[in-house]
Amino acid sequence: MEDLIEIILYLPYATPILLVIGLLVGFTVYPRLDALYKSILYYLLLMLLVDLTGRILSRTTGTNVILLPVYSLIELCFFFYFYKKHLFRIRHSVITALGYAGIIYIIGEIAYYFILNTFDIKQFQPYAKVVDNFVVILFSLAFFHEKINRFRDSKWDNFPLNIVLLIFFTLNLIFFLPFNFLINEKTGLKFYFWLGNLIITLVFYIYLICLIWRDGRSGSKVKQRIA
Repeated sequence: MEDLIEIILYLPYATPILLVIGLLVGFTVYPRLDALYKSILYYLLLMLLVDLTGRILSRTTGTNVILLPVYSLIELCFFFYFYKKHLFRIRHSVITALGYAGIIYIIGEIAYYFILNTFDIKQFQPYAKVVDNFVVILFSLAFFHEKINRFRDSKWDNFPLNIVLLIFFTLNLIFFLPFNFLINEKTGLKFYFWLGNLIITLVFYIYLICLIWRDGRSGSKVKQRIA
């Protein structure tokens, strides 16, 4: 039991290690990657930078939760670009407007905490992350709606990726809704929430890395056949 607890305590270090592995894999096959998978690779790079920044803040200030709104802004901006650039084939005016509204709200929350210097760890409730997750979920649902309406579209190859994004951000949303309660919770229940979210995140990163590797390998085989 003690060995298991010790392993769990070291589990957070798996995140940067896994992201570095993903970047090494991605840049190894980078010339053969499709544009969509290059964007996923950049997402892993952004997540690594956020993770390392959070660790530095944790060591220097004692907490890194103030980084959460900034992380939310980076993530939402990325997926706003990702869906419009790679997944959507038609204009989604309402979804686009909601995307911009989410970005503006998160910027406002960042200004509230940083510029007005009103940060209080006990009162901290990251609505920015909830907004981030919710808007990405809307992007995912809009993608499904688009594909269903365009039933003659034979390119359904991004369907599994969109399903994974929907599941991941839905679970993430459920986790962050009671964030303030988890911060102030004293019984140890929050440990299981953090552990569950960490495992889900690691599985998500593994899936993205596998997608990058598979696309790079398939690109290599195509080039070999052409040669």
